[in-house]
Amino acid sequence: MIDSYATLHTWASPGTEGTLWEEAPLHTAPQAHTPQQPEAPQAQHGSYSGGDPRIGWIAAVDSLSATAPVLLQRRDGILPAVAAALSIRGETLTCTGSKGERAPTHHPLVQDFLDTLTTERRSRQTGRCPEAVLLSRYLTAAEVARADKRRRPAKSSRTGRGTVGKGSRTPKAPKPLTLGEARRALKQAKLTARRIREDGDPLHGSYAPPCRSCGALLAHFGVRAVDPARESAP
Repeated sequence: MIDSYATLHTWASPGTEGTLWEEAPLHTAPQAHTPQQPEAPQAQHGSYSGGDPRIGWIAAVDSLSATAPVLLQRRDGILPAVAAALSIRGETLTCTGSKGERAPTHHPLVQDFLDTLTTERRSRQTGRCPEAVLLSRYLTAAEVARADKRRRPAKSSRTGRGTVGKGSRTPKAPKPLTLGEARRALKQAKLTARRIREDGDPLHGSYAPPCRSCGALLAHFGVRAVDPARESAP
């Protein structure tokens, strides 16, 4: 059966060879009918299609039956945590306990005391509690402030200007605080800590007493741990 528009003729002669197209009536063969595939029904909202559970999420959120996920297991992440506040002479410092991979860097006086703790006065989070972090921050700031004060040039009684010694010298490193100076800097200091929990936990916001290590650390520097509920009670 000829299904093309023209018939192909081939001739050959000495030294030549070619093709000749001759027009012929167009005979159109009946094409095979390909039945159309029925369209797949659209997946209903909230149902799985092709194993993809993401289909229908938007509709599920918009539905009236959508609710917050139920907490089936506590997460080992940011919470639970403990936040503390150190109050001293009108100044307040706040922070939370450290949960990083590396332990926080403490002031030398704080670190020296933690290193001398015996086994019975240690806990799992020794050195990571907010009490140790706050004491280190305050002692470091007091040490830097004292060094800056000593570096200021003394004023001359005649000119009122600062006097500079012969030859400029490189400023020395700040002199570290002694234990007595640290205790005087922390005189009348108070510290309180509270628990931070997930929504619905009855312990959220309650007072968190210092652990064995922090209790000994606060007593070593003369800082008083305060329970706000007992302080406000008549």
